[in-house]
Amino acid sequence: MLPTLVAAEDPEEDPRLPLAMEVFLKKPGKHLYELHVHLTNISDEPVSVDVRDLPWNPTEGSTWLSATRLDANKSPIKQDLPIGRFGSQIVRLVPGESIQNRVALNPRIPSLLDDIDQAGVQLQWDCPPSDLKFVCKPGSPKTLIIPKGDPGHPDVYAIDHQACLALERRIGLIDIPEGHDVLFLLGSESLMTDLESMKSLLLEVDDYVQRCHPSWTNSWAVSFVTDKKFAGFLSEGENRRYFAEGLWQEANIGQYSSQIRTLFRFQWIKKRADTVYLSLFPFQQQNDT
Repeated sequence: MLPTLVAAEDPEEDPRLPLAMEVFLKKPGKHLYELHVHLTNISDEPVSVDVRDLPWNPTEGSTWLSATRLDANKSPIKQDLPIGRFGSQIVRLVPGESIQNRVALNPRIPSLLDDIDQAGVQLQWDCPPSDLKFVCKPGSPKTLIIPKGDPGHPDVYAIDHQACLALERRIGLIDIPEGHDVLFLLGSESLMTDLESMKSLLLEVDDYVQRCHPSWTNSWAVSFVTDKKFAGFLSEGENRRYFAEGLWQEANIGQYSSQIRTLFRFQWIKKRADTVYLSLFPFQQQNDT
């Protein structure tokens, strides 16, 4: 049975979307804390959502999350909320499909480690959240607690490293930059024009991420280059020089964002640049059955 959708108080506002929100506490590294937020379409129809309205994007500062010290006074904790505007991009979620991402708590709550050490921290949000357009998954918690003196040990996952190495060779992995959910893969222009082959490759990438990077959400990105030496961000290594010479642009032939389900092809070759909306979800379901 689906939860009742609560209408916005202002009749001129858009009604809540049938996207059920779940929040999980994760520890990707020593003394690092983050929330993973999942939004799942619980209706029987496709739902369209603008990425600028998602809980992890800094659209004029998101206030849906409150933090409290677990001291005698239950003191509220100051948060450094991200302020800014996020570009508009519509994502279409079919029934059962989810969109996920993370909220890093350490930069958002500068005093977090001291608060944990001295008193413990409670994280809480309204259900449904007052300043978001979503509902909450029935039975999902709306409070998470980090106990006083929490040692901050990172989450431990069982990973088959030999299988991961085999997958890396299969997908053409070149590099994964530290601190980014981004993969640099070796690719060709013929791959970029063959959407069936691209779908197959991206499904293998998705399988690789789930098996080998379980601390990630389902929001990751892939950059395709024709030569290993051009892998990496523009600010890294020799890439600025390559860019000035026009070589970097030629080698970076495309990108894929799993969050916005979009493949950007030949983005530096303007006469052939285009975008393709490419959701993996129906194909993921087929692979899981």
